[in-house]
Amino acid sequence: MEGNSIRKNSNIIYYFNDNTILKYLRKVLNEINNQHMDSSMKSAFILKRYLEKYKPLDDEESRKLVLLCLLKDIGVFYMDKTISNNALAAASSYSFLKNCSPFGDFARPILFYKSKYLEGNDDNKYHSAGLLLALVNQIIIYNYQEYTIDEMFDLIKNDPRGIFHPDQIKKMYKLLNNDPDILDKLNSSASLYIYETSKYISLANYSVEELLGFVDTTNFSFEFHNHETLAHTVTVAKIAEELAKRSRLTEGQILEIKLAGLVHDIGKIRVPREILTFPGKLEGEMRDEMRKHVVYTREIIEGCFSYKIVDIAANHHEKLDGSGYPNGLTEIDLSVADKIIAVADIASALYCKRSYKKSFDDDLIKKILKEDAEAGKLDKRIVKHLMDDFDEIMEEAKLIEAEVLDKYQKMQDEYEALSKSEALFQLFDYEDIEEDIFND
Repeated sequence: MEGNSIRKNSNIIYYFNDNTILKYLRKVLNEINNQHMDSSMKSAFILKRYLEKYKPLDDEESRKLVLLCLLKDIGVFYMDKTISNNALAAASSYSFLKNCSPFGDFARPILFYKSKYLEGNDDNKYHSAGLLLALVNQIIIYNYQEYTIDEMFDLIKNDPRGIFHPDQIKKMYKLLNNDPDILDKLNSSASLYIYETSKYISLANYSVEELLGFVDTTNFSFEFHNHETLAHTVTVAKIAEELAKRSRLTEGQILEIKLAGLVHDIGKIRVPREILTFPGKLEGEMRDEMRKHVVYTREIIEGCFSYKIVDIAANHHEKLDGSGYPNGLTEIDLSVADKIIAVADIASALYCKRSYKKSFDDDLIKKILKEDAEAGKLDKRIVKHLMDDFDEIMEEAKLIEAEVLDKYQKMQDEYEALSKSEALFQLFDYEDIEEDIFND
């Protein structure tokens, strides 16, 4: 399917568009760390106003840089632990955004985020952009601490780290003084700056592939510490997509089901890590908490996608005989899409490796699915579609899994290489004086 032809289809635009995908991205990042997300959104708002005023980049690059600003601190949480070293945080965020997001090489400003200002390097737009990210970040820190504009810039101009661009300091000071509306909006309870910034970002010419790529980015960000659930997510989406095609659904319905598969387990972001990675069968309170992930999924994705996608994603553990969860729905309550995602989820869960199990062989996967269909838990017609083309469908799923895990591995390899780079650490060779405003 060509991206442009999909975007012209008004039905599919209803399922998701630039605004809804970016809203979903923000909501997931907010789940990871709401304080950093608040700071990043405010930084992005100031950055937007600066870029509109002085135009150091073209419109397309400016909008992408503002989105990059929202994600600039994502590497702080690499491997589910906080990274306080600025060089390692830059390496982590850059390797993640380069390999696991649609940004690709445009993630390079992150390598210079909070790095030293290199005089005579103004022709390097990535260096200048990274310094600008550090400047807006620092202004937000001082704004939290209720400094006046003059107090902020006295501190910035005399900052001993040398991480700010002198010309950017002058322009930013002039901008904030001449347009008091900027800080007024940031400090207002109305949060109008969020709407303004989000609208600006969404006007970039994102292709459908890029928008779906940002959905993948949320899965990668959730799975920064562990690739096992990531493999499950992408294989569910692919198996469900293939089953939807064989069920002769419309192009729009197929895309709905695929997108639901990509977000169906995002609720696990609220489940404690020790439960997600527990090396055995869950029982009692741990099992009950794990089962809540479908409720959490619904809460997170509501308002981002159509109600159909929300229902499909949240119903993936329901069974035809009412034995599923969270609502004990029965066959009459479930759509064809619900039934497809349920089969795809089980097939993927049996195929994928987990901390507590190896991958099941093909014969055992088929046996379990057939038994569930005969027992009235899964739809027989959908299970038959899978049985009829099992090798072909699972091969497609394995290819997607390999592609995603390759990105994951490249991210890790690039981070490991950068973490040993003397050149990178020289850029951050200063004593960090920045206060951690989130650990007071």
